[in-house]
Amino acid sequence: MTTSERTYQQLIEHLEQEHTQLAKELKHEMLLNTLVPSATAIEQADLNELIVMAKSSFIPNLFDLAMKMEKVDAAVCSIKLGMYGLCVDCEEEIELEELQADPAQPRCHSCRAHSRYHHDQ
Repeated sequence: MTTSERTYQQLIEHLEQEHTQLAKELKHEMLLNTLVPSATAIEQADLNELIVMAKSSFIPNLFDLAMKMEKVDAAVCSIKLGMYGLCVDCEEEIELEELQADPAQPRCHSCRAHSRYHHDQ
């Protein structure tokens, strides 16, 4: 296994661990903020339902947690599809240094720059 393959594997393991931890944290925060009628409702809700509820709560820390969970969940899905490390826009490889800085990064540098330029107008 090459150094870059080991690095990718470490990034994938990190994302999977972060995904599990964020899901637990999101459920815990929702319980603390009593956004659903019972703990059972939280346990039975799927992750997408929890994210939608948290984002619509207007509670800043819960909203931020849901946004982060959504990004990490997308990265974990890309792992399962065998697309991890490829830009969601152009499908070119995302530079390893960029993934090391943010393992859940969905776009390459070029597409992020284009997107920023496009949306700033």
